[in-house]
Amino acid sequence: MLDFISYDISVNGILVEIIPGTLLTEINDFEALIKEDNLAEIYVKDLMLTGETEIVWVKQDKEKILLGIEFRDVMSNATKLWRKRRCYRSKRKFSGYLIVDDERIDFDGNNVSTEGLGLKLDHINSALKPGCVVKLVFNEQDVKGVGKIVWVNNIDEESCELGLRYLIID
Repeated sequence: MLDFISYDISVNGILVEIIPGTLLTEINDFEALIKEDNLAEIYVKDLMLTGETEIVWVKQDKEKILLGIEFRDVMSNATKLWRKRRCYRSKRKFSGYLIVDDERIDFDGNNVSTEGLGLKLDHINSALKPGCVVKLVFNEQDVKGVGKIVWVNNIDEESCELGLRYLIID
């Protein structure tokens, strides 16, 4: 857990100056960390804002370590310091497909947690919106389930990423 000073906040993200901690003290520490896992949780006390974020860049400006953070799943007027997660997302490669309105949509997975998955799709489907419930099947394992889309991020005109929360896994 690290404290920070925020300089700029928007609907999509926030620019922060990190106050180094015991283990993360230099820019090299942060660069190595985001190569391993760039997801984090954030709490902005003055705005009562909390949620899951992605660290998109790190740079040093004089003696300051700055992070560019993009919001993924945040909520305002939060009453808790942060949402307690059972474990953080682990970067892991896997593949499978979603079934939405009887259409099969192949995906490549890039991270997994006890609550859900991060997926990349090579085509955008207008039915894939936050709140949409989808069937999912993993190629490597004999695992099927149902999930709910939490967020969608279009990468370009043809591909997107989405966050999926498990509802049923069998």
